[in-house]
Amino acid sequence: MPDQITRLIAVRHGETAWNRVSRIQGHTDIALNEQGRWQGVTDNPLAERGKAEAALLARRLRAQAFDRAESSDLQRAVETATLALPGHALAGHTLNLDPRLREMNFGAFEGLTLPEMQAHPAFAHWQADPWHHAPPGGESLADVAARMQDWAGELDGGRVIAFSHSVAIRALLAGLFRWPPVPQPGYPLPLPVRLGHTGLSVLKRRAGHWTLRALGDAAHLEEG
Repeated sequence: MPDQITRLIAVRHGETAWNRVSRIQGHTDIALNEQGRWQGVTDNPLAERGKAEAALLARRLRAQAFDRAESSDLQRAVETATLALPGHALAGHTLNLDPRLREMNFGAFEGLTLPEMQAHPAFAHWQADPWHHAPPGGESLADVAARMQDWAGELDGGRVIAFSHSVAIRALLAGLFRWPPVPQPGYPLPLPVRLGHTGLSVLKRRAGHWTLRALGDAAHLEEG
């Protein structure tokens, strides 16, 4: 039997009010803000540049069709998926919500800014090894990578689009491609890349081997 080829587009959600002020969201269920969801640009692509992330993503995806669409069950991801997927994209299928695609659970750090996290008594221990240490009540990066890889391992071919979160997607990539931890000045997680809102990371799996074709591609925002 020929190898099933899986083509995966992993999409980070649009902006929220907490993103705007650099407040840790994790599993906290925050909706998109106006910049994340605004749809008016679909009628006037040159209007209000930079204010329509999900709408610009919808314009980019409108000529594509997918065999499967997945999303984190947190509303910022579900909203992005609902706004961005073209009407024909799923050919009668529905959007599947999977909690394994959720953002990292930051436990006691959720709702905090970085300076507020740094003042927390558990911060120093967590920062010593975020891959294997979890915040109080939360997850380690290894936990996130494991559930994301578990999800990806169940994909069985075809074109898949999945709406998830920045840390979750990067943890998946770090796990799949064995990226070493790289401390980042002014950022609490040792992940070597950043992903912008509605950025697309494109992967392909053939014969059990994953390749990365694009990382955080947000050209649709520039076009807007």
